[in-house]
Amino acid sequence: MSDNKKQQLHISEVTSNDSIAVTAMMDGKKVEISCTYAELTDEQKAFLDVNYGNHYLPVELITMEVDGEMVPVTFQGQNSVLQVVVVNPDGVFKFENILIRKTTLPGEKTFHLINAVSTLGIRFNRRRGVRVNVDTRMELEQGEEKFVILVREISYCGFSFINLSQSDVDINKPFIFNLIERDGDKSFSYGKFIGKVHRTEEQKSGPTIYGCILADKHADQLQKYVAMKQLEVLTGKKAFAEDIQKTSNSDRWRAEVADALGDTLIDNSAENTTENEN
Repeated sequence: MSDNKKQQLHISEVTSNDSIAVTAMMDGKKVEISCTYAELTDEQKAFLDVNYGNHYLPVELITMEVDGEMVPVTFQGQNSVLQVVVVNPDGVFKFENILIRKTTLPGEKTFHLINAVSTLGIRFNRRRGVRVNVDTRMELEQGEEKFVILVREISYCGFSFINLSQSDVDINKPFIFNLIERDGDKSFSYGKFIGKVHRTEEQKSGPTIYGCILADKHADQLQKYVAMKQLEVLTGKKAFAEDIQKTSNSDRWRAEVADALGDTLIDNSAENTTENEN
């Protein structure tokens, strides 16, 4: 890892431009819930500063659907908080020793307040992010060639797949991954993401499994995708359909591939870790 990379992030440095996610245990399952930074008035900020100093992070009320009604999540008992993950241009940072409570401030502003016992988030390897199983046919582009692939699992830093096409994927070249979401007989492109094969696993009887990493700049969008897929598992309902984010199919992706991978993929490939990648 490069020495000039920021290694810590103070919780007071988190802004509305950052991606925020809470990792918690819900009904015995580990889930990652995407959050939105709460915009507060100067009066409300002053109130929190007096009571919490610079140890807090306000997020809009986190809700889940229960019996057809959206209700605030209570982070206590079985719904224990494990950590808060923040993604910004400096990297991915993990905050532990976190308390989350529903709070109402002057002006009738109700939100969830993240209170940090330890105010410093530590930079960590994105490959340790939560993964979700998808087992869905998607697409991959490499140069002028297109592949049909079966994506097995995905996190906000990478994914694994099986190649269903007859042509071989070049493991030494970057690619464009078209993440396809399906809702009944409809399909949507959630986005196109730049990545590279990090490793391959030859199976004794079966196809080769490709483990891939994705460029840092996609972490925010993919983090939201992973969170939504986890909520689908918990609720048994599609978290989104027509509102799914679409990305342009323009040729700018091909021109951008080589530069966009840059240090992100080089650094990730060089890092040593005992944990399995996607």
